[in-house]
Amino acid sequence: MKKRRIIVPIIMAILLLGQTLSAWGAEWYNLQEVVDDSEIEVISEEEFSATPYSRYVLGAKVILKRPSTDVIMMRSEVYCTETMKKISTVFTLQKKVGNSWVNVGQGTVSTSNDNSMYKSMQATGVSSGTYRCIADTQVVSKTGYTESVSVISGEI
Repeated sequence: MKKRRIIVPIIMAILLLGQTLSAWGAEWYNLQEVVDDSEIEVISEEEFSATPYSRYVLGAKVILKRPSTDVIMMRSEVYCTETMKKISTVFTLQKKVGNSWVNVGQGTVSTSNDNSMYKSMQATGVSSGTYRCIADTQVVSKTGYTESVSVISGEI
């Protein structure tokens, strides 16, 4: 019985330490929504799209661009079969550290009562390195039915 009292806290400490270690070696960026993202159409970098098998989501796309050395822009494009109560995307910016991807920023954009969404966020003051973006999108229908799709961008 005493072994369990010792082993459980040790396992919990190891799990907590493992979560902390994943953030070492990378900075954290605050992502800001971009109101006028006309600049994102000019610069062509990496993009990836998905056409999921779903009832409402026709397609989802994430575009990752680097308009300058210290700025990274992310754009989510979502297309639905009908007007949704809500469409939201959580952007997770990741940086490659060694052979692993580490989360270095996160932000959310959303729209209501629309059948599509085109929204962007940017991280400023980014350091050199290799980045990618995960765009986790959720749509909620007028009846409350939810669907989710996740898209990972190419690397820049």
